[in-house]
Parts: sequence; C-alpha cells; structure tokens
Amino acid sequence: MYEKISFYDEEQDGFADFFVLERTRVNGTEYLLATQELNQDSEGYIFKVISEQRDENNEETLELELVEDETEMEAVGRVFSELMGDELNIQV
Repeated sequence: MYEKISFYDEEQDGFADFFVLERTRVNGTEYLLATQELNQDSEGYIFKVISEQRDENNEETLELELVEDETEMEAVGRVFSELMGDELNIQV
C-alpha cells in the first residue's frame, strides 16, 4: 500500500491526489516520486520537499515543489530508478 498525499496546485486552484512510490534524500534534500494513478503507463512526478512539519497528532505536512530543472530531474530520476529496480521504468 502506498502513502497518499494531496498536493495543492496553485494553477488549478485545487488539490490533486498522488500516491508516493518512493522517497529518497539526495545531497540533504528529500525527494518524493509520486503518481496520480497506480498503473504501468501512468506518469510519475518528482517533488522536492521544501519544508516538513508535524502537528500534535504526529501528522506530517509537507511543502512540496515540482522538480522542473532537467539536470536535477535526471540526477534524482537515476536514484529513484536504482531504488525501484525492475518495478519502474523511468524516462525523463
């Protein structure tokens, strides 16, 4: 079972739900690999964690930024590809 997050999209002025496939930390920055659908042909998105907070119930709130820089996306995509192995076919 995958962790589910809701991401506020300012352009759409609403929330979009994503399933977190994997998390990793690269050079001290945490990244999430997420998708909106759990099927083989779904698109994946790499989010950078900008800030993280926990409330009194230990519930996590993340401020995320979609990674759009090609160099950063390729580098982090390679890490996710290694972590996921045969489960994932990443194409940047």
